[in-house]
Amino acid sequence: MNSGDLINTIPITGSFPTASFQNYRFNPSDSIIYGMVPNNFYSSYFDSISMTTIDVLDSSQIRFASLNPQTGVYTLIGNTSFDNLYTLAGNSIDPFQMVYYYSAVDTLIGIDVYSGSLFSAVPIQLPPNGIFENIAYSCADTSIYGLTRQNYTSVVYDSLFMMNVEVIDSTTFRLSKIDPNTGAITFVSPYNIQAGGNLTGGAYIDPNAMTYFFNNGNQIVGVSLITGLITSTATKSYPSGEIAIDMMRSNLNCFGASKTRLDTALGIEGINGPAHVQLFPNPTSSTLSILANAAIKETAIVDIMGKEMFRSSQNSMDVSTLPSGFYIVNVYTETGRLISGKLIKQ
Repeated sequence: MNSGDLINTIPITGSFPTASFQNYRFNPSDSIIYGMVPNNFYSSYFDSISMTTIDVLDSSQIRFASLNPQTGVYTLIGNTSFDNLYTLAGNSIDPFQMVYYYSAVDTLIGIDVYSGSLFSAVPIQLPPNGIFENIAYSCADTSIYGLTRQNYTSVVYDSLFMMNVEVIDSTTFRLSKIDPNTGAITFVSPYNIQAGGNLTGGAYIDPNAMTYFFNNGNQIVGVSLITGLITSTATKSYPSGEIAIDMMRSNLNCFGASKTRLDTALGIEGINGPAHVQLFPNPTSSTLSILANAAIKETAIVDIMGKEMFRSSQNSMDVSTLPSGFYIVNVYTETGRLISGKLIKQ
């Protein structure tokens, strides 16, 4: 990354005949690359026109996998096959909850990183003719952001085909965020920002500036996560004739993140039933009180980068010295359980 020189190139291999490892993301909380592997099934038919045998795609099986960047070998995780095809709208990983999310046109799919099984599948609640794209996860406020593109159409009569057709009159773009539990879309931008995304360019979030950056073709556009308005535009220029920049692989906004949902298969969570924690008041500017349905041994507060900021054995603590922002509160119980909650410090 310092020189930009190519240091390694290896073929991708695995248990399927395909060499495809797609929609991949680096997860900063376990330093593993995750992605999707399509396994296509074909049948051979004789084409009487070309007088040759051709392969025709019958079906596809999509599996979740991890990739070893040193060997190029992907490892399938779990046994779940996914029917929902992924799209260029993007994907993201919640490094705290260990969930890989991707857009399947009108559905947001969540995959459990530990087991490779379906974690969630919710319809994306879009306005008419809307698309949610250029997805990026923000560790600054643990939200999934993207651009909502909405097309406005009119019906006109096509004299050539002798029928009514629908044509696009105009298109609006707004920075939005999605609730992965319900699929509800919330507009952050109060109105059309008049700058659309490039599906092959992805998006990136700067947690310090609280800014969402996306590639709209000729420019890198920055949009405030607070106001939803454009804060910067920079025209791209390349020294050697390149045509694109890939913003889908950056993970620096979650650098140092620590997972808060642990692998239940390891017996770390779920001992003697579910555990819960309540933080109040939340948001807070001074005192934080913690209530859990288990005896608390110790509490640690970490920032979005995973750095521990505060540790206490008390159920009430003074957090007035913490800088304003978002934090993860890790509560350790006497029985060894870890319960986590989100805190907003004003």
